[in-house]
Amino acid sequence: MLFIIATASTMAAQIILSPLLDASQRATDPQTNPVALAVLLEIANALASAGIAIAFYPVLRRCAELAATGYLGLRVIEGAVGVVAATVLAMIISTSADEMAFTLAVHDTAFLMVLLVFSCGTLLLYPMLYAFRLVPPVLSLWGLIGGLILLVSCVLILFGQIEVGGTTDLILSLPIWINEMALALWLLARGVDLKHVGSGNDRAA
Repeated sequence: MLFIIATASTMAAQIILSPLLDASQRATDPQTNPVALAVLLEIANALASAGIAIAFYPVLRRCAELAATGYLGLRVIEGAVGVVAATVLAMIISTSADEMAFTLAVHDTAFLMVLLVFSCGTLLLYPMLYAFRLVPPVLSLWGLIGGLILLVSCVLILFGQIEVGGTTDLILSLPIWINEMALALWLLARGVDLKHVGSGNDRAA
């Protein structure tokens, strides 16, 4: 459920914010209700992201304790930066037209950091899922490839090669978002397969 909340809230927030994030459509007086809803969605995403790693940790540490701890740390950092991004976004409600562009730019940067940390986290999670066959290999490989593609998208945005929310960004981001939903449905229906995990043995990776 946390995977679904995190993915759905992120996508919904981006849809709501798309007119503001598009420089050619930015309103001088943004409506309070949509922005407030987007803030709540981003907070929900931040809390769910950290919650995923906390809920997964008891299982993952039985596979590779060091990697599991790294994944937990990255997702907690992701959640913290996500709260910062949501806080900056909330400032738009009381920001003047002249200051709105700067406030949005700060939010965009913070949210980009969220995606960067998230994509790095996938490089720890999905190899563990694959190595220990906790979920079907196709989901693990799909997630790993999707995470790598998202990381490429974030780096391209960071260096100004593509735009946030643009067509290229959407195409590069879509595989991991679809995978996260598919993984969520699998976990709800079947859970994780622990038969390849040594019982009671914590391993370091």
